[in-house]
Amino acid sequence: MAITGLGSQSLLQVERLVAMRRQLDDLQRQLGTEKRSDTYAGIGLDRGLTIALRSKLSVVSAFDGSIAQLDTRLKLAQTALADIDAAARTVKTSIPKANYVLSQNGRTQDQVTAQGQLDRMLGALNTQFGDQYIFSGQSPDLAAVETTDRILNGLGPRAGLIQLITERNQADLGAGGLGRLVIPATTSTIASLTGTTATLLPDAAAAATGTADLSLPYTSAGGTLEINGVSVTINAGDDGATVRDAINTALTTAAAPDAPAVTASLDGSNHLVLTGADADATIDIGAGSSAGLLTELGLSVGTTAPTNLLTQAGGVTAGQTLTVAIGTSSVAVTFGTGAGEVSTIAELNTALSGLTGGTATVNPANGNLTVTAASSTGAITVGGTAAAATFGLAATSAAPTNVVSIGEDVAGSVFGFKLSAIATTIQGATATQPAGAPPVMSVDLGGTLPRDGDTVTFSFTLPDGTSENLVLTAVSTPKSLVGTGGFAAPGAILGGTPGAITINAPTLNGGAPVTISGLDASDSASTAATKIMAALGSLPGGNAGVTVANEGGQLVFKSSAGEQVTLGGDSATLDALGFAAGNRVADVVDAPTEKNQFAIGITEAETLANLHALVTSSVGTLARTSLMAASAVQASNEFFNAGDVSPPQRVDGPPFDTATTLRNGTTADTLTWYTGEAGAGSARGTAVARIDSEITVAYGMRANEQAFRIALANVGVMAAVSFSASDADGQGRFAALMDRVQSNLGNQQGVQKVSDITADLGGSQKAIQTAKDRHTQTTATLTDMLVSVEGVPMEESAAMILALQTSLQASLQTTALLSKLNLVNYL
Repeated sequence: MAITGLGSQSLLQVERLVAMRRQLDDLQRQLGTEKRSDTYAGIGLDRGLTIALRSKLSVVSAFDGSIAQLDTRLKLAQTALADIDAAARTVKTSIPKANYVLSQNGRTQDQVTAQGQLDRMLGALNTQFGDQYIFSGQSPDLAAVETTDRILNGLGPRAGLIQLITERNQADLGAGGLGRLVIPATTSTIASLTGTTATLLPDAAAAATGTADLSLPYTSAGGTLEINGVSVTINAGDDGATVRDAINTALTTAAAPDAPAVTASLDGSNHLVLTGADADATIDIGAGSSAGLLTELGLSVGTTAPTNLLTQAGGVTAGQTLTVAIGTSSVAVTFGTGAGEVSTIAELNTALSGLTGGTATVNPANGNLTVTAASSTGAITVGGTAAAATFGLAATSAAPTNVVSIGEDVAGSVFGFKLSAIATTIQGATATQPAGAPPVMSVDLGGTLPRDGDTVTFSFTLPDGTSENLVLTAVSTPKSLVGTGGFAAPGAILGGTPGAITINAPTLNGGAPVTISGLDASDSASTAATKIMAALGSLPGGNAGVTVANEGGQLVFKSSAGEQVTLGGDSATLDALGFAAGNRVADVVDAPTEKNQFAIGITEAETLANLHALVTSSVGTLARTSLMAASAVQASNEFFNAGDVSPPQRVDGPPFDTATTLRNGTTADTLTWYTGEAGAGSARGTAVARIDSEITVAYGMRANEQAFRIALANVGVMAAVSFSASDADGQGRFAALMDRVQSNLGNQQGVQKVSDITADLGGSQKAIQTAKDRHTQTTATLTDMLVSVEGVPMEESAAMILALQTSLQASLQTTALLSKLNLVNYL
């Protein structure tokens, strides 16, 4: 048998083995890479889907890269915000425990701490993420804020916060130290009532005039006249003069003394005229008169009345009354013709002349009543049942004016106190609200003294927008009667023959005078005081706060209840005790011992002076404390509220203490604390990132946002203001400043807070986390899809490899055996 070389069958077998080997290698690659193919061509018809899936995964991966950076930046920003908020809270919580103990440069330790916290806040606002300042808006390459030292002290000619506060303090306090207010001298006017519309006729006596001419050759036929009940005999042949004389003689010698006096006379035409003696007298021609005589005289039976208040139209009627009072003095009048009653204007004026403390007169020509107080202490009241209009009065009362007023110094000025309102609880007083240009407000105490505890409240608006109420309280303070020149006898004793004296005060002994007897000539001031005090102490109701003491050898009476003590009794004894005439009524009023109280004086004028003095001193104190604190806060607000479109505001001076307006600070003369971008757009919108194909987040910030400005302005003003140990008002100003800083650093309504910015960034962080979670889910889904397209089942590949390895091994073994076949082996 012949043996040949490799034939076609052999070659096919070799190729099949090579193919199996290639298949085995590919399966081993798939098992190692879990990929169906190394090339898109190997994927087959799913290669387009594979490309799309990988593209989407690439985009998601890019967003995740941005999210990672943004997340880091926001965490850094939140840390800075927390630091700023913590610094402000540190200052706020330290204030209730703050002590006014000056240490460094006229500042307290709490103020020094505030400067440290200011430095901390500014440092946080200059936080960088990489090489970017995150609080600089759209200028991340610029630092956001200046340094603490420059902000407080300025730089070269550019003023800092401390200088602006100093200038504003001068402008708000003013040259007079009253917060730019003017408190003029008090004004007082007396009370008066003046009638103007009365139409009463003047007083006039009654007159009955005959119509007959009694000139010669007239002679009477004789007869009887009955005049006011008196019979007058006229003889036949009497001429006119004789008739006249007969009437006068008869009436003068009439037996009826109560009959009103009437006189007879002849006028220029020789008519008989019967005239009443005054405006009270009536003329009654009786029916008992001879008719012929009446005819020849031209008279008739009847009554002729005088003209007076009772008889004329528009007058008064009998029984009506009129009262006129001036202060504590009053006169009461009853109209009529009886004893003590008034029927004429003349009688009314006589009755009114008894008034003290002023005058009241009735114009005899028209009846207009005029009442005028003698001083500004008496109020006027007109009453009674008679109509005041009868005497021309449109009002029935009038009060004096005792006015304290207060006004702003210049209309339109932005500095100092601004008047808000005025109120009082004093009965009868009148408060006039701010009005005019410049505004003025006032209180008129009128004609009555305040009661103990009555108040006058002045309300002001301060430069920082806060308000202050200045409440001034009237108090009854002890009133003293101080002896002088007493105990002048040798040995400093009373001397002489002492008599009884009396002591009177409204609540002492029920208001009744207390009689003191038993003083001896040998009494010194000390023993006299002891005797008098013993007598007062033995009263049923005690001494009612009335005391007497020896002060430097002289007696001093005092009422701790603020009542007026009056001495009376034996004048010589009072003189010897040191209380001469004119010094027997307590007229020394002690000053109040509490803040913002004014003493109720003996008179309205004294009380008004006390109130005026207190207004002046209290406004000055308020100006040096609360106003100065508010001024510093406002200066700090104006400094930190500055920006590109709103330059810092500062006083338009010098001079500063008379300035009325603010001016814009310039970059040449005023430091700008914020150095980042200050556009008009939203701070958050200065940095925007896309974290998904449809989602962007805004995360920009500016250091000049309201929340930061409020914190910086208040911590800054606390650090900037200094005090002097010699300033008596320093502690009050410190307390007022602390109150304002604490309030402003609290949770104010309607303003941005650091927590608001934190919440804004927290919203961005939430959106980022949501996107991040969504991207994780998307990546997982896309990856699964990609694996399903590009990948192969691992178990199947392993089984195929095992089967192929077995087949390949068998084929190779067979091939190997065949390769060893020869004729010998075959045979």
